Amino acid sequence: MSRKEDILEAARELFNERGTQSSTTNHIAKAMGISPGNLHYHYKNREEIVRLLYIKMRKEATPSVDKLPKSIATLHEYEKLVIEIRWKYRFFFKEMLSLFARDSELEDLYIKDNMAHRRRIRQVMHNLIVNEELNITDEEDIDFLVDSVSFSWQFYSSFLHTIGQEINANSVQNVLKYTAAAMKPYLTKKETI
Repeated sequence: MSRKEDILEAARELFNERGTQSSTTNHIAKAMGISPGNLHYHYKNREEIVRLLYIKMRKEATPSVDKLPKSIATLHEYEKLVIEIRWKYRFFFKEMLSLFARDSELEDLYIKDNMAHRRRIRQVMHNLIVNEELNITDEEDIDFLVDSVSFSWQFYSSFLHTIGQEINANSVQNVLKYTAAAMKPYLTKKETI
């Protein structure tokens, strides 16, 4: 791994542990055992580091259109992978709105990516309909299902926090129950969930 990658990894771990507000570039440099000047040689500021971590996360979690799930079984496998990636970058979902308040460039990037992500979710639902695993004929119902899945994935950690539940690697996996419940009325084979 390069020095730049090492810095990103150290920052990700620190952000997950302490949050971005409590983790300055000086803290990241100290965790790396390098001088703040050395860190700033590679990255301008904390916001740039957060932005690059976001981009890295999005690349890890975003399959190409031809690799999108085409069955409930492949959807479940993909969801498990996404849960691992989201846990790896959990600071982002915990602090998303405050990160946007501090970095409009990150917010713009996320909105653009999120709209593309919504189209990919819609494509997955279309794949499941074409493969007769979901039975949905109403376009509004498809949009509702896409948005329900999107809400669940984006804000599940925040939801757990607001009801006083511990957020850990196991608790975040319960998001699968919410996406499964949203899809359940449309399943053609009820035993697949």
